[in-house]
Amino acid sequence: MPRIGPKAASSTSPHRAPRALSREARRALERLRRLCAAWNGLEESLSFGHPTFRVGGAPFAVLDRYDDSDCLWLKVPPDARAALLAAPGWFAAPYDPRRTALCVRLDAIDWRRIRAHVRVSYALAATPRRRRGPGR
Repeated sequence: MPRIGPKAASSTSPHRAPRALSREARRALERLRRLCAAWNGLEESLSFGHPTFRVGGAPFAVLDRYDDSDCLWLKVPPDARAALLAAPGWFAAPYDPRRTALCVRLDAIDWRRIRAHVRVSYALAATPRRRRGPGR
C-alpha cells in the first residue's frame, strides 16, 4: 500500500500541507494501515492534509479533526445511520450533504469493533467492478 510521504503529500494536496497528527491520530493511522493492508485496490493519500484511505478513487476512511477532537470519517449505510448517531462518540460528518458518512471520535473507538464499520465503508466506496471484498 502506498504510504504518505513528502512527495505524495505535495502532489495529492497542493494547497494543504499534511496536518500534524496527534499521538492518538498517529496510532490510529497505524491501526488503519494494518487493518486494511490486504484489501484489494487500497490507496492511501492525503485529502486536505488528512490521511485518507480510498478504493477505486473513492474515500472510505479519513483521519480528520472536528471541534478540537481527532476522529475517523467513514461511509455508513442509510439504515445504520440513526443507531450509530445514538452511540457514544459518533456524530454527523460536516460537509456531507448526501448524509452518507459519519465520524467517530478516536477516543470513543473500540478497535475490536470498528473493523466491521471500516469494512462496510470500504464496500460502500468500492465500485462494483473492483469490489471483491476486503482481504479477498
